[in-house]
Amino acid sequence: MEKSILKRNGDKTEELSCFVTKKFNQIEFSYKIHYYLDNIVDENNGKISKTDLEKHFTEEQMERNTAALKNAYFAAQGSISPIEIIKFRKKHKIAASTLSYILGFSKNTISNIEKDGISSLATGRLIKNSIENKNLLRKYIKLCYKIDEKKKERLLQEIEKSS
Repeated sequence: MEKSILKRNGDKTEELSCFVTKKFNQIEFSYKIHYYLDNIVDENNGKISKTDLEKHFTEEQMERNTAALKNAYFAAQGSISPIEIIKFRKKHKIAASTLSYILGFSKNTISNIEKDGISSLATGRLIKNSIENKNLLRKYIKLCYKIDEKKKERLLQEIEKSS
């Protein structure tokens, strides 16, 4: 269900999105932001424009936009994105908790990253390098004591199919 709120003039407005490009520390990156359009208010007299609109953000949108900014900035520096993790797991039929264990994290780390975004550049780079390097991933699967041998064998076969 689409979210909608009322503008200052009483009309409904729908959530919109667009891509923005930023540059920080000589690194350029793009990400998607979410916003609503609302009528511009003249700060001097309080009059609401009937025709001119500008972007406004709810608190929830600001939180999503900030997470998207952080993930895009980290990805531009070699980190994995939450969407890449999800695609990898689906392709190889690996549960989030299993991938967490294989990479040496606590049970909920991968699912938290998929939901909330990368927590640090180092973590994002580690995950990306680990799942892109099939030899390293195989080694981590074999060393993982939290999954049984049958599951290890199935995971190793899944990794081999994609090599």
